[in-house]
Amino acid sequence: MSTDPRLEANKKIAREYIQRVFNEHKPELAKDYVTADVVWHGGILGDIAGAENVGGLLTSFVGALPDLRAEEQDIVAEADLVVIRLVVTATQRGDLLGIPASGRAVRWNAVDIYRIRDGRISEEWAADDIAAIMSQL
Repeated sequence: MSTDPRLEANKKIAREYIQRVFNEHKPELAKDYVTADVVWHGGILGDIAGAENVGGLLTSFVGALPDLRAEEQDIVAEADLVVIRLVVTATQRGDLLGIPASGRAVRWNAVDIYRIRDGRISEEWAADDIAAIMSQL
């Protein structure tokens, strides 16, 4: 376990972001955790730049999955990066990835990597198991 205060502070930012934005279903709070020039890398979903655009993405995501819960499995911090392995559960109540609301429960694995700059998230790589999500919907 790391005792470096900078690494612990970075982990705290990433954990709080997941808790407040996703688990408490408050995507409007994303702006409090990201830099104005944040870039979200979503793999096959592409890249989204800017706090307002990332906030919009999160609003639509949480809106489609209003009971979303991301449970931390592992967390590692090194330099300005924080890596969190998660298990995510939710029920699809709205349009998601072009799929109309189904009412189905979904569960998938995710690995999120956050770059922390000046106490905020400046970059995120979201590696969600899209195949698992799609097969359950």
